[in-house]
Amino acid sequence: MGISSTFNVGGYQIDRQQVNPKLIRDMAESAANIKSEKNALSPKEWGELADRVETQDMVSQEDLGLIMDLGKACLSYRKELKDELAAGGYKDEKLKAELSDVRVFRAGSDVIRETLNVEQAKVAVQAAAGASFGPVAAVANYAAYASLPNTEIGNLVENVAGLRDGTSPNLYQGNDVHAFHGQEIWQEMNSMLDEAAAQAKAGNPQEVDAQYYELTSPEIVGKLAQAAEAGCKVRVNVDPGRLVAFSGGHVVIDEVPDKLRTLIQLSQVDGDVAVSTYPIEKKLGNVSNLMHRKGLRVGEKFLLSGMNANAGSGENIDAGYTIEGPASKRLAENFKRDVSHSIGASNQEIYGTKALAKFMDGDINMGTRGLISMFDCISGPSKAGTVLPKASNAAELDQIAKSMGLNLSDYVDCSMEQLDSIISSGGDIPLSQTGKQAFLGIVDRALDITRSPDNVEKLQDIDLPKGEAKGTSEVALADLPNDRRAAMLQTIQEAEEFIYVPAFVMTRSIASALVAKRDEMQAQGKNIDIRVVADSGIYPDGGTPNSSGVKYLEDHGIDVHWTMLPRSSGHDRKVHAKEILTDKGEFFGSTNFSNKGMGVNWEHSGYVRFNPDDESSIAQRESAKAHFLNLWDNESFGIDTKAVAEERRKQAKGQKDFAVQVDQARGGVIRDTLRGLQNYEKASADFIRQVVASDPKVGARVSELVSQGYDEGSATIAAAKEQLGEDGFYEALRQLPAYQALQDLK
Repeated sequence: MGISSTFNVGGYQIDRQQVNPKLIRDMAESAANIKSEKNALSPKEWGELADRVETQDMVSQEDLGLIMDLGKACLSYRKELKDELAAGGYKDEKLKAELSDVRVFRAGSDVIRETLNVEQAKVAVQAAAGASFGPVAAVANYAAYASLPNTEIGNLVENVAGLRDGTSPNLYQGNDVHAFHGQEIWQEMNSMLDEAAAQAKAGNPQEVDAQYYELTSPEIVGKLAQAAEAGCKVRVNVDPGRLVAFSGGHVVIDEVPDKLRTLIQLSQVDGDVAVSTYPIEKKLGNVSNLMHRKGLRVGEKFLLSGMNANAGSGENIDAGYTIEGPASKRLAENFKRDVSHSIGASNQEIYGTKALAKFMDGDINMGTRGLISMFDCISGPSKAGTVLPKASNAAELDQIAKSMGLNLSDYVDCSMEQLDSIISSGGDIPLSQTGKQAFLGIVDRALDITRSPDNVEKLQDIDLPKGEAKGTSEVALADLPNDRRAAMLQTIQEAEEFIYVPAFVMTRSIASALVAKRDEMQAQGKNIDIRVVADSGIYPDGGTPNSSGVKYLEDHGIDVHWTMLPRSSGHDRKVHAKEILTDKGEFFGSTNFSNKGMGVNWEHSGYVRFNPDDESSIAQRESAKAHFLNLWDNESFGIDTKAVAEERRKQAKGQKDFAVQVDQARGGVIRDTLRGLQNYEKASADFIRQVVASDPKVGARVSELVSQGYDEGSATIAAAKEQLGEDGFYEALRQLPAYQALQDLK
């Protein structure tokens, strides 16, 4: 009789390939050498524990408790050993050996904990779902890595089941939908606002509703103003920004003056305009959370996407749909609800009582962008649609301040020499007490506008689309956290041929759901093409939140790339999408695939199911697929970080902690890859600028594309492609030394 494929750990049947007696034996041998006072067993007792596991072919609950207790203790003990080793100049071989054992034990306990979490989640899903529910593994894997409590798992199962059997209240039939990807979204935003103004001038004004995390682009804000001046009713709801530090006490509020400037500018438009800010503290409970939605409605049409409305957004890889029909009415109803929740909100309900109380004593900073926007608010502000000047040094910033009747040194807490150094290094500029007080004055001014009787009256006047059936497409709307999780998981589960994921954020929770889907298909003797492109943007700490998700995908045999996006300037482009494209449908919208995006922030996503009987629907699927495959083939980079890390640690092969050393080395490989990609993207900008400068006709083409609704960055790249031809463009980029350096990393 063969050995079972599962292994009993604390009463749960776990995949024997993940946890088995050999793993426990290896951990016990390491535990025997760990001298932490929290190690409850002697070396002999650890040996006896391993013997019991082998003899009984199981880990009892009591033994599991001993293992997990030491695993938890190893986290702090590892730091103690590292500090002691460093203090001795890394010469103590006994400490090195013990540290190796601690790493081995901790890594093993992590494997046990994660596999147990998944199995416990499966039990919870099966208990909530019943025998007819299909996607147990995908839901359980996601729930385990997202750390969902059982109550939320039950609600999630119910939501997924409703989408599967067609009974979900989030499903809307009879919609006319059109897909947009990349710069097409920016073009559509411009086109919709231009059409609104044109219709109003022709005597047919449309209602315009805009809800954005960032609504600061002079182009878009200017066109909202033009629509209002032409006779449209314009209603706006925005995220207010944050006045708190995400870590430590250093607060950077560079984007907040831009957001407030938009509110003040629109309030001064001669037309029917009303503005509001979402009360983060009141509605989301934590001032670090985000109102992250991105939606634009003109008349009967609603554009739902992941694209912000700030300068530079149009360059990013993103996905969205215009929707007309019952789903567009629901989207407008949600907007109206959010506006009603925002009416009359106090400063404290928006920014938090503690943040405001501590502001004047805080370490508050801006960049040149924020300072110039703040100066514009103090001196005006300028008319909606005005592009503000930029400063590359202290002298230029000083001149801009003077042009607005202000003295720069009054607002910053540093000398001109220090300021020059800060600007040249891309650092943050500290505000003086006068600067802080001036900023709070702008906060009061902007929020007083939102609470004014005239503005409040207008905010209460929002008309809805008729919502009549106009097409053949089914749309699922994902408004609340479990709606978003359910739509995402159902998108994955429905796929039969392929799943393509361009993702700004890729976490282990989403990665594990993709792996579960692949494994399910393989168990049925079927293949499915799963590919992921993760954004390669570098965070301030030099790393990326995508490391764990990418490594998980690599470890489980899912093809994954990093973005390698050619750009036209110093401004980086991003895969900003929150998109899952399959042969059956497309998930899109504002919801990042992070646990915070899925469960905490105020987001909105949708799922459009492709209609096999509608040629237009299938054409949109093929267009979306072509966009992704171009990204995969030409604008992303694949590297096996584990193989590279193994090569870097080959001298440690045979050591008991070799696997742990390799996993740690992968962090370095990822950092090197991200830096290499950043160098490539900067080099691509230099090259593309040279192409544009080489022929006046190319520059003229850039201007022509901008007039057609392209953002300038996308227009520049598109003109360079036209000049060289698609193949020639990418081939030229592959000849850049920075590209060759990336290949050498492999």
